[in-house]
Amino acid sequence: MRSARRGTAAAAVGAAVAVGLAGCTPGPPPVPVPSPAAPIAPGGSAGSGDADGVVPANGTSPVDLVLEERAAVVIGATSTDEEDLTLRLVGEGVDLENDDGQTDTRRVFDFEQGLRDPMLAVVLEAGEYTIEVGEWSGDRSGYRLQVLTGTTTVSPGTTASFGLQPGAPGVAIVPIERGDAVLAGESDIDTVLWAYAPESDTAYSDDDSGGDRNPRIELLGEEPQELVVVLAGYADDARGAASLIVE
Repeated sequence: MRSARRGTAAAAVGAAVAVGLAGCTPGPPPVPVPSPAAPIAPGGSAGSGDADGVVPANGTSPVDLVLEERAAVVIGATSTDEEDLTLRLVGEGVDLENDDGQTDTRRVFDFEQGLRDPMLAVVLEAGEYTIEVGEWSGDRSGYRLQVLTGTTTVSPGTTASFGLQPGAPGVAIVPIERGDAVLAGESDIDTVLWAYAPESDTAYSDDDSGGDRNPRIELLGEEPQELVVVLAGYADDARGAASLIVE
């Protein structure tokens, strides 16, 4: 993930696209104004929402993100026109950008990301932020956007339970204080585990290393930090109880 160039329980997301056209004399037919993205509905402790929108040519589609609590936030987008999208997240003390995402995020979102689709994962304080969806070369493009949030903190030596649903995985903040740690999922359904370590800009993912279709990730040599962790069902329609264990 490309990090910043400069320095749920509840989440509400809205979007607006600004396009200006002006002219004093008759000219060619007006260019259609892109429709704004539909609002993303707030969720529960692992809130999630989708929005569809359009990136105008040589512009961006801004999406407002309001967090009422400190949360782990995972943002992903995919182009509906096979274009190369970008994401930027700005707010109080935050300015993050990403172009080509991370590896193996197929089960994180409720859509499949391509190699050129962007993704951001970060722990944010309560407040107001803006997500800017753009296109790398300035082309117009439709997009789908999903924002996942989770306020649960799972410290080493503890376990958290989640009710997984399609499009709404378990999202957690995992603070680690030493270089080595183990993340594990446990469920009667087939689950996958994804984690992002911001200090090393490294994404980890696993499917069945824990046995019985359970995932397990071993972190070695990471700096003390807060990880963003996603526990999701493997199947698109997976639902059921699952536990995230941090050792």
